[in-house]
Amino acid sequence: MEVSLVFITKNEEVGLLELLPQIDLSIFNQIYAIDAHSRDGTSAIFEHHGIPVIKQSIPGLGGATLEARDHCKTDAMIFFHPDGNENHKDLPKFIEYLNLGYELVIASRMIAGSYNEDDNKLLKLRKWANLGFALIANTAFGSRKCRVTDVVQGFRAISCDAFDRLRLDQTNCTIDYQMVIRALKARLRIAEFPTIEGHRIAGATNFASIPTGIAEVKMLLREFRIGKSFLR
Repeated sequence: MEVSLVFITKNEEVGLLELLPQIDLSIFNQIYAIDAHSRDGTSAIFEHHGIPVIKQSIPGLGGATLEARDHCKTDAMIFFHPDGNENHKDLPKFIEYLNLGYELVIASRMIAGSYNEDDNKLLKLRKWANLGFALIANTAFGSRKCRVTDVVQGFRAISCDAFDRLRLDQTNCTIDYQMVIRALKARLRIAEFPTIEGHRIAGATNFASIPTGIAEVKMLLREFRIGKSFLR
């Protein structure tokens, strides 16, 4: 299977300077970046490494994800956010699972052998919210053999055929959860492997917890109404 590595970026100069030299780019058939009009040296770093940069025309994480599909020329995509949270050493694992026939592969922070940045906190609010959304999705849309533990983890891979079948339409931060819900509805072949979540190298997250949670709930209610109609 031919696989693309897609960088999703917004002002990630510091992270790229540290992480990009450590990634074996030779294992990918296509490499490009979807950039949300970074104001730092993000684009210049990509250009120095000969990596094409597509300036995002649809705002939001979902917009970047949809545009990534538009530019993909391979069989599958791996989404990577070079901010330090995602372990670049896991990238070859996605290719292994894709070659085994899995259609959606997620680096989970919620299973044995993994580490979530909330694990050392007394109040694990983000982790508990993630687990709660996973419970709802699995109960409502999953099956005994088709389940997901980490529904909002953006570090994932998906085949282009599966991506097209899901007909995703969220342009904001809820697209990761929508992808999981529709993958459960469509009974995709889903695989998860444990990952170690790192600390952000620089800057702060673009997604505040409360507004993000509200947006996820709104999207979830819409998916209840839609059912499996998107598969027709």
